[in-house]
Amino acid sequence: MTHFLLNMVNMNCSTECNINKDRDPDQAPSFCKKSTAWLGKAGLYAVIGGCFSTALSTSVMGGFGFLIVLLWILSGRIKQLPELVKQNGPAAFAMLLGLLLLIAMFYSPASLDDALDGLKKYRELFFIPAVMSLLVTCNNRERQWAVSAFFIGCIISLIASYAMFLGFVPVPHYGYSLTYHITHSFFMAVLAFWTLHQVADNKKYRLPYIVLLLAVIGNIVYVTPGRTGMLTLVLLCVLFLGQRFSRKQFFIGFGVFLLVVLAAVISSKNVQNRVQDAYSDITTYEQGSSRSSLGQRFDWWYNCVRLIGQKPILGHGTGSFVLEHEKLIAGTGTKPTDNPHNEYLFLLVQTGGVGLLLFIALLVTAWRWGNKLLPNDKWLLQGVVLSMAAGCLMNSFLFDSHQGHYFAFLVGILAAPSPENF
Repeated sequence: MTHFLLNMVNMNCSTECNINKDRDPDQAPSFCKKSTAWLGKAGLYAVIGGCFSTALSTSVMGGFGFLIVLLWILSGRIKQLPELVKQNGPAAFAMLLGLLLLIAMFYSPASLDDALDGLKKYRELFFIPAVMSLLVTCNNRERQWAVSAFFIGCIISLIASYAMFLGFVPVPHYGYSLTYHITHSFFMAVLAFWTLHQVADNKKYRLPYIVLLLAVIGNIVYVTPGRTGMLTLVLLCVLFLGQRFSRKQFFIGFGVFLLVVLAAVISSKNVQNRVQDAYSDITTYEQGSSRSSLGQRFDWWYNCVRLIGQKPILGHGTGSFVLEHEKLIAGTGTKPTDNPHNEYLFLLVQTGGVGLLLFIALLVTAWRWGNKLLPNDKWLLQGVVLSMAAGCLMNSFLFDSHQGHYFAFLVGILAAPSPENF
């Protein structure tokens, strides 16, 4: 399909160039360059739209994702893929993991439809090189538009959450959010991290950013019940201290931060209830019969270890988890699931140790790529990687749509090579 579309683009461009060449030979190259430039610019706007919608709407986000890939192909930027993967570690490991999942379809016991559906869930891996290619000719200001679009979407989601909490609008989901409560709280933690850096850097608008920061933290602590967001917020705050302060200042800041966390726990019934729920889930856990959030996860994780032991190197194949897990739990009280809510174990089951190593390499190379960036971009990229790595411990975030798009879009934007180096 890719080759077909590329051939169509080349044929159309050649036809137009030949037509224009008969009229005016000097205009032919100009027309082709303008067409390519226009498609590239459209790609930038598609990335901006995708970033904006990530925290707001699954369908709109998916539409922009399709448009990004389409423009990647039609603009001819896909031809840069071989050179891109040679120079860019995150792009290379994203493609390798995506290709492994593609190959793993052919030894999966799942039906072709189920295997394709499993592969589709990991399409975000291919968005990383697509976004990089579309942004390679963009200047830093244009790239920042896309980053800002994501956080504007998060702010709109924050406003909607408070509107639901205060009873101004109906509540479509558990947890006062436009998206699933885990997704919403996770994005609020990332928004808080970004806002912390804005408070530190932006003297002119420091007060509005402080107000925004308090609103975001208040939403996580007092409104939304997502424990993933709470944990992610704690880790990102510690990362912020490490990024901004010397060792001595870090320990002082960490002590103050612990006091703030203690105050949040004491003052928030929401946090207290979620901590108590977690404690209860752990202490009352009974294998195969628990129906609590953590209890079910424990069952799924234990079963993953058993499945991994059967095929530890290359796994059972893409989309195989549901089928293999159902075989394993037949006759037991364990509840079926389409994923074990742990991306590391999920990839191990499907693609074995090879797939897990590729995913870890993607995270590590994305983190290290930050060393090539300006401080603010470096810190944000590190926050993206840490939030994803932490979130994947309790959820299958690469498999999940919103978080997978978030990771792909922001890594693609921040780790995109500059024009002079590509």
